[in-house]
Amino acid sequence: MHTIDLKNTNIRTDLILDFEVNSNKTLSNNGVSLYNNTKEKYNYSTITFLDCTDHNNISNIETILINELKRYIKKNTKVLIVGLGNRKSTPDSLGPKVLDNILVTRHLFSLGDVESNYSNVSILEPNVFGSTGISSIDIIKQVVDIVKPDYVVLVDSLCTSNTSRLNKTIQITDKGINPGSGVYNDRGELSENTLNCNVVAIGVPTVIDINSLISNLIIDKTKSIDIENNLIVTPKEIDYLIDNLSYIIASSLNKVLHTINRQDSINK
Repeated sequence: MHTIDLKNTNIRTDLILDFEVNSNKTLSNNGVSLYNNTKEKYNYSTITFLDCTDHNNISNIETILINELKRYIKKNTKVLIVGLGNRKSTPDSLGPKVLDNILVTRHLFSLGDVESNYSNVSILEPNVFGSTGISSIDIIKQVVDIVKPDYVVLVDSLCTSNTSRLNKTIQITDKGINPGSGVYNDRGELSENTLNCNVVAIGVPTVIDINSLISNLIIDKTKSIDIENNLIVTPKEIDYLIDNLSYIIASSLNKVLHTINRQDSINK
């Protein structure tokens, strides 16, 4: 049996650490809210919502996300978008699925002049250490040396400590991210310090560990309980949620990085 001491449960979301970052609500739009904060020199943004499957909610989330991303990423720059995670594991497939809908233009810039309303955008899917035998940070560093982007945008699934954030927040920071740290599998820091360029991390909590889940559900947190083993939990409709969340993030990035006509944007 595996014993969980509920007194020792902690916040383990990759991007937003509640006990360190107390965000202030700055905007609310029909059930979609934006929280901002700055800690030291880094910015943190959290967009919260109740439902990412409703058409009107998707539109509201995307509107706020576009406006917020414009604060983090300058237009007409060179951007490398990295989809972290494992395409074969649905809760961890957010990053790779976002890449499927990104408008890639770097190859066009190598062929000649490109209209000024398009940014130089390339993508990278490094996969996970267990599949490649190579750490994501090593792959990303090598590609950054080749591409020399102004910005690296990292998209990843997160492990949350609170059920209220599970698939109901999109988190952004320019501090960076430690892939795998939410599930005790830290592969190294991806940040301005390690990549030598601006880094923007976008994450969505898609799983919660059993320790935090039980801590959320019971009242008496002073005792210990026994379970069979340590589990990572995700909602049963995760396939549908990932499809919608990846669409929202990809569509928002496209509209921030490029000034494109309606018919050129992603059609869901």
